Amino acid sequence: MMRNDMNFALVAMISNDNSTQNQSLNKSQQILGTGTDDQKTIVKSVVISSFYWCYVLSQVVGGVATELFGTKCVFGWSQLATALCSFMMPSAAQLHYIAVIVLRSIQGFASGLTWPAMYAIVGYWIPLTERSRFMSSFQGFSIGIGLTYPLCGFILSEWGWPYIFYTTGTLGLGWCILWYFLAFNTPREHPRITKDELNYIELNVRKEVNSSVKVKVPWLQIFKSIPAWAIAITTFGRIFVHYIFIVNGPTFMGNVLKFNFETNGFLSGVPFICSYISSVLFCYIADKIVLYKVLSLTNVRKLFTALSQIIPGVLIYCIGYIDNVYILLTVWFIAVIFITASYAGAMANIIDLAPNYGHSAAVLAFCQTIHMSASFISPLTAGFIVTQEDSIDQWRRVFEVSAIISILTYLIYQIFGTAEIQTWNKGLPVNDDSDEGKVLSTAKDDLDNTAGPI
Repeated sequence: MMRNDMNFALVAMISNDNSTQNQSLNKSQQILGTGTDDQKTIVKSVVISSFYWCYVLSQVVGGVATELFGTKCVFGWSQLATALCSFMMPSAAQLHYIAVIVLRSIQGFASGLTWPAMYAIVGYWIPLTERSRFMSSFQGFSIGIGLTYPLCGFILSEWGWPYIFYTTGTLGLGWCILWYFLAFNTPREHPRITKDELNYIELNVRKEVNSSVKVKVPWLQIFKSIPAWAIAITTFGRIFVHYIFIVNGPTFMGNVLKFNFETNGFLSGVPFICSYISSVLFCYIADKIVLYKVLSLTNVRKLFTALSQIIPGVLIYCIGYIDNVYILLTVWFIAVIFITASYAGAMANIIDLAPNYGHSAAVLAFCQTIHMSASFISPLTAGFIVTQEDSIDQWRRVFEVSAIISILTYLIYQIFGTAEIQTWNKGLPVNDDSDEGKVLSTAKDDLDNTAGPI
């Protein structure tokens, strides 16, 4: 919610004298509304992009910080920083738009730490046959988007944009309190876990994870890993399309489809609520396919990655040529819903490559550094193409470019993707004379004797 509140609030923060919607707002609330139309467009693009520039830069930092301090600490403090910035956003907007850009940059950097931190915890808690279902919990961001846009539309109409940031900031602080009391890095650290659950988890995750052996992150091997590059590239295409819906969706619905704030917020948000439900379904089906060995794990990942990119790619291309608003919205909803299949595909594949020693956080940091660049390239591309926000011809070109990128990047994954554990994660050379070396050597022998190809 704190990541996406700005996408909607900017509709009111940057005034447009020709906009009927903005004429109904209190002019004193249009803090960023001075200057020519071109200047306003530039300010809007920079404000939105500033979050994602720093978000991309902090991915590797998140992986390293998680290795040093653990998921609970890194995730908790990053969200606290993001929430405090949300509270300060209205004051920053009154001061100068540069202050808004600074706060959004801080939020972006802090939020970039969270994904590597989340991935690091999966190997300790989640057995292989439940991994896809657990990955659906990462789709909480879809719930956030789905709630943020309708909520923003209501708040904007009733009280004005500053209360959007006060609301999301308050919710962020509430989450931090819950996180502090409920989240723990490993099952053994959890004070309220039952013995049965602890035994079940430890029997079903790999011995290397349970041994708590600390192994230096093999950054060079990760950088040279073709499967890791395949994940990064294909997910770039998915995120490029996804952010057209997330960032540019409210603008398209407001300026082309001519919906008011409340309708715009509802229609922009509902597909993401549905996409969370669909992600749970996709991940459940993927786990069952793995459990009953209907397909190999590699083919499961490729199947659901295809669903997340081929179908949305074709549908977003069609959106530009649909005149009936009801059919257009239906196609829009279906495209957003299928995008989440990636969490049973390429996104889950990150943990498949490196489930041991917490190195999935490092792989995630590497992949995110590449594919999350789409989070600012996508809106910048749309801003470059769409110079008249009510021009369907210009929006059509945005949709066509998005479709091509989505489909072509998937083909890379189809060719080079795999779910096999990488050799650099099965066991790394250490000093065999040390106690750590003995533990690691034993864990490696157990893996070689028990683990066949996936």
